[in-house]
Amino acid sequence: MKNLLIILMLSLTIPLASAATKALSEEEVKVMLEARFPGASIDHVSPSEVDSLYSFMLQGDLYYVSNDGKYLIDGKMLDISTEQIRNISQERISQLDQMKSPMRKREMAKLKDEDMVIFKAPNEEHVISVFTDIDCGYCQKMHRERDDYLSRGITIRYLAFPRAGLKSKSADKLQGIWCAKDQQTAMTEAKLERKYREGSCTTPFAEHMSLVRKFGIRGTPGIILENGDLVGGYLPAEIMRQRLDQLKKDTK
Repeated sequence: MKNLLIILMLSLTIPLASAATKALSEEEVKVMLEARFPGASIDHVSPSEVDSLYSFMLQGDLYYVSNDGKYLIDGKMLDISTEQIRNISQERISQLDQMKSPMRKREMAKLKDEDMVIFKAPNEEHVISVFTDIDCGYCQKMHRERDDYLSRGITIRYLAFPRAGLKSKSADKLQGIWCAKDQQTAMTEAKLERKYREGSCTTPFAEHMSLVRKFGIRGTPGIILENGDLVGGYLPAEIMRQRLDQLKKDTK
C-alpha cells in the first residue's frame, strides 16, 4: 500500500462470498454485488487506495468490498500518513457527485415551469432549483430570506421533496401549495405562518421524488445550481450569489 490507511468500521462487516479464493475484477465484483443485493443500485465499482479493496456506491451510499468478494465494509477511509488527515471517502463522494452535474443539468432542463413554484427575481441573473419540504427548518429560513435572494438577481424555483414520503402529511401540505391559484402566497403562508391549504389536483411530485433519488439528494433544502452542481443545504443569499458568479466566470 502506498499510504498508511485506517478504516473506521462504523456499522457492519458482512461476509459476501464464502468460497471466493482469488482477487475479482471490477466487473466480477459488480456482478457479485448485484446478486447479493438484488434490485439495489450498484454503481462506480473501482479500486480504492487500499490495494485489497474496491469502493462502490450502493443505493447512493459509499461502501468498500474486499477484492475476494468476502467482506463488505461500511465506514470512512482516512489517510493518516500525512500531517493533516485526509478523508478519502469524502473525497470520493465529492468526485462522484461532480460527475452527476451534467446529468442533473440535462434533467432540470426537461422540467416545465408549471411543475415548479417560482419566485422570479426582477433582474434575474441566476436561477437555482430548490427541492424543499414544508417542515424543514432550513427550508423555512431560506424562504424567510427569499427577498434577499431575489434582490441579488437569484430566481428560486421550488420542487417538492416531502421527506416523509408521498403519502405523508408533509406531502399533503405541499399539495395544497401546488394546487393553489396563488402558489407563491400559499408557499409563504405554509412555511412562515403554518397556514396550510387543502388541494386536489394532479401534481408532479412523483417525478420530483424520482429526481431526488437520481440526483443523490439526501436532505432539504437540496439546491441544484445552473451547471447541475448540488448544494446540500442552506446558504445565505450573499454566499450563494458569490458562488453563482464564480461558476459563471469559470465557464467562460
